[in-house]
Formats: sequence, C-alpha cells, structure tokens
Amino acid sequence: MARPQNGCAGMKGASARHQWLCPWLALGFIAVATLQAGSQDLKPARATVPSSTWGVGRPLAIKVHEGRAQFQVKAPQPGSRTLVVVSALSGSAGPYPIRLTARGSADSRPPLLAPADKRGKPNLVAPILPAVAAPVDTMPPHERKFYVLARDGDVASASNYLEIKGQLRAVGERIQVYVDSLDGARVSEPVLRELVATFDQQVFPTAARTIGLARDADGDGRFTVLMSSWLARLAGGRHTVDGFVRGADLDPGFAAPFSNHCDMMYLNATLQAGPYLRTIVAHEYTHAVTYSAKTFTGPLGERLGTDEDGWLDEALAHLCEDLHGFSKSNLDYRISAFLSNPERYRLVVEDYYTADLFRSHGNRGSTYLFLRWCADRYGPTLLPALIRSPRHGTENLEAVTGARFADLYRQWSLALYFSGMDKAAPANGFRTLDVRASVDGWELAGPRTTRVIPDGGTENWSAAGTSSHFVVVDASPLGAIDVEISGPAEADLQVTAVPLPADLANLELRAGVESRSGGELYLRAEIRERDGTTATLSALAWEPLVPAASPHGPAFRRGKIETNALVTAFGTSVLPGRGTLQSRPIRLEGVSKSSGPLIVKATGIDRNGRRVAAWAEVALGGE
Repeated sequence: MARPQNGCAGMKGASARHQWLCPWLALGFIAVATLQAGSQDLKPARATVPSSTWGVGRPLAIKVHEGRAQFQVKAPQPGSRTLVVVSALSGSAGPYPIRLTARGSADSRPPLLAPADKRGKPNLVAPILPAVAAPVDTMPPHERKFYVLARDGDVASASNYLEIKGQLRAVGERIQVYVDSLDGARVSEPVLRELVATFDQQVFPTAARTIGLARDADGDGRFTVLMSSWLARLAGGRHTVDGFVRGADLDPGFAAPFSNHCDMMYLNATLQAGPYLRTIVAHEYTHAVTYSAKTFTGPLGERLGTDEDGWLDEALAHLCEDLHGFSKSNLDYRISAFLSNPERYRLVVEDYYTADLFRSHGNRGSTYLFLRWCADRYGPTLLPALIRSPRHGTENLEAVTGARFADLYRQWSLALYFSGMDKAAPANGFRTLDVRASVDGWELAGPRTTRVIPDGGTENWSAAGTSSHFVVVDASPLGAIDVEISGPAEADLQVTAVPLPADLANLELRAGVESRSGGELYLRAEIRERDGTTATLSALAWEPLVPAASPHGPAFRRGKIETNALVTAFGTSVLPGRGTLQSRPIRLEGVSKSSGPLIVKATGIDRNGRRVAAWAEVALGGE
C-alpha cells in the first residue's frame, strides 16, 4: 500500500529589482562575484581584484576550494572591522565542523574571487487562477466520522489513527465547522463565529484572488474544519499543535483511516477568538491550496504531481499570513529564535517530520525570512508563481526568479545583517520587515554575530546544512588581516567578506543570573563599547535560546526592559565610547531554572544613527 501523506509540512504549533543597502553599501553588491560555492567555485584562472577593492560596505565573494578559503583584507579605514559570513550550502543535514582563524598582517594581496553569479530571466507572470464556483445552499450532515493521526509511529499503520465523532457546530457559505464530540464545551460560540466570518469574508476571497483555492475533494462546496483537543497530545503526547493540514485527506486514492476524503484542516479545540486564530486559519488554508495546486495537476484534476518540499511549503504559508495581515503571532518567536542562533537551523528541509524537525521553530523562522526577502525583491507575483509551478523546492525558486539558489542565499545572508541597520537609508534588503526592530514585543537584532580578535585564537562552530555563521573580525594594528576558513568539502562552503565602517559602534555584552531565596532569578548585565563610538541603548531583552515545543503555552516566552526601565536598571541609557555600563539586578519574571539557557540581547543606536547589538548566552543551571 502506498504511504499516505504524513501532512507534516502543514502542521504547526504551526518586484522590480531593488536598490541594495544604504549609501555606504550601494556599490558593494556589484562586486559580489558568485554564489555557487564549494568545488564548483573553483574554475581556474578566475580574475582577481586589486587590494584597493576592499572598501567599506563592499562585499566580496571569496573563492572556496575543497572546504578551504584564505584571503587578506586591507582595512579601508583605520580601525575597520570585517564582517565574514560563512555559509554551509550542503543539502545534507550536517552538522559540519568549521573553523575560522584571523591573524594580523602588514601586507595584503588581492583575494581570489568566486565566479560571477549567473542570472536568468525571471518567470513572474501571474498564473491564471481557477474559476470560483457559486456557494451552495445545502446543509452538511449533523454528525461525521473523522480519523486523526494521533498516535506515534508509522503513518501507514491504521492502528495509529483515532476515530473521532464530529458534531456540526457552524456553517457558512464556504466553510463548515465540526467539533470533536468530547470537546463540545471547550469551543465557544465566539470562536465559531470568528472562524466562519474569517474564512468566508477574508481567507477564502483573498486566496481566490491571489493564489487560488483548495480542491473540493468531496464535492460538497464547502471547506471543512475539525476542532479537537487531540491536537494538544499528538504522537502519544509528544506534540502539541494548533493546526495542520494532511494532503492525504484531499486525495481519493487513500482509503480510510488514512484519508478523510474531504478538503479540510484540523484546529486545536483550545484556540480562542482573536488575531492568532485568524492567522492559523490563513496559514493552514494556504497549505491546502498549495497541495491542491502541486498535486492534482491532471487535465481532469487527477493526481499527477507531488507535494511541495516542506521548507518552501511552510514559507509560502507564512508569507500568506503577511498577505492577510492578521498578526505576526505565528512568526515572531520563530524569527527571533533563528536570528539568535542562525548556524543551528537548516533552511532547506525537504520533510520536517522525517528530519525530526517537526517542532523546531528556528527552522521555520529561517524559511520565512528567506522567502520574505525573495518576495520583497521580486514582487507580489512570486507567491502565486511558486505555488502554481510544477517544480519543487530550490528548483522551483530558481525557475521563477531566474537566479541560482546559491546567489539568492548569499544576498539574503547579507541582507539579514545590513537591513535596518541605518534607519535613515533608503529601503533596502527587506522592504516589509525590519529585522532590527521589535516585532510583537520580540526584540530582533539582526543575526547574532561572534567576535574574533586577530592572533587571539580560533573560532570553531558546528553548522547545519544551508545555514550561516556571522563573524566580525577586529581590525589589526598592522593594517590588514589574514583570514583562513576550513571545513569539510561536503559542507559546500560559501564565504563573503565585507569591511565595516570604522565609526560603527562595537558593543559587547556580558550577562549572568543569580538565584535568590524563593527561587527568584535575577539578571545582571554589563555592556561595553570597544571602539570609541557613543551609543544610546534601546532595550535589553531575554528569551529561551530554543523556544518551547508549544511556545504559546504557559511557559516563559520572553522579557525585556526599555525606556525608563532601562535607565533605572543601568542609571542611564547612554553608553560612552569605550565606556561600560553595569546593571543592577533585574528580576526575570516568569523565568525558572527549567527555562534556560537564555539568549540575552542588548540593542542600541550609535551616534551615527545606526542600529547595533550584542548577545550573550546564560545558563540557568536547571533542566
């Protein structure tokens, strides 16, 4: 028997070419010379550039050969530090051990560059969407049996499915809502009214206008929702999710219990009315639309294709959340988790369930940020073009954008760091999201960086496939730095280097936690500016380094101080150049020893109006 679709891609707890970066970065991306990394970077006799090419904000794509890159950077300004972005583009999971060493040098030679990027013609013509059928006026049955994959184990084993009796509780023009008979009291009338109104008045018409509709698998003219508290204890209690879609339900080729033979989504019976509920509905319906468009591609609507890769399927669903604009509550913590530890999270994951990344929120933050940047760059037709293309994954993205995935990946990595740094600069990088601002109370600070001092030791890290590590190498009094990077050849390394302005504030954060009687935890922080540029602090924020599997549950999620509370904690918000501020003890409300480790972020604006940040990890000593 064919294995039914496991539906993991749908589960969750879940333009015109723009001008690049700010004025001191505007010329840099002309010099970025490729994005195909690894051994293919090494076509012999590639041209080099004179050392004068090292300019502030000018990124260079460094040649990599068999997992090794070496280059020298001559500081374009006295005291200029250098951002080095090291990416592992391997499609395998990893992890890959990578090492970076920097030494001071009195001399410099021109770097060897990777081959220039290759650009094709984008295929961004808006597809013709299917016609919308007239609404029906028939009534659905009052009761209906559903099967839920509730137990852990093989999705092809009937014993892992639970039969649920659903009772009809609400009907709209385009939607019908069934509630698990055991959860009748849990689901309130306001929730039902909001479900129907949101779907009929917003989700369905917006999808019909922009990306298309889910196939009417059972021919009843309405999309089905089943609400059950079983979503809070899936896989034998290991998983709690707020919604999901299973492609097998839309496929007549699977027998019960592997398919419910209807177009439907599952929602957690504990969901309450509000923006988060509306966001979940929009997200899950996008999964149903994408599966329908990718899979049932025959002339009579029969199944000929396969479902989209998990990472891109989730990215599309998250971007459709933006399309509706209900809230960022399904994204904020995921974005923050990824930015706090970018080398931990793979971007390209074909199947999250098989990769055991089903509840790894940072992976989802990565895929959203990547496709958000692509959509900001290529415009609103990118979404429907990807959803209705017969291709999948990176091949789909390359065909629609006309750019190699590796090219896009390098430019996206640079945009993560530089976007939002200079608030006075023209729109650049991300147009619709500020990765250095607060999103629904979650303090973003761009991607976390580590500091390397020339001749001061080696930076070692473990990189997942399709992930990046951001290193800032200090200037050397000798005038240049010699950087060497090495890792396994199979990691398919990609290296980019960018000199930074000498007057960009350089923050350093140290943090620790002390326990008091009663188990209360207090944070102490020390913030230092190292290079002589005054900065004004904006916030001090903390959150779990790795979000809980169910981040909307009662466990600690995040905390921060800003404005008056920040001044109270440090005595001032002004950090003098080469000065140090130390906080008084700051109570960590809601945090226990089982909450950690924490990531602590200090954000500020330097005297030149540029946003700067520093990070510290704090162990809490508990499990």
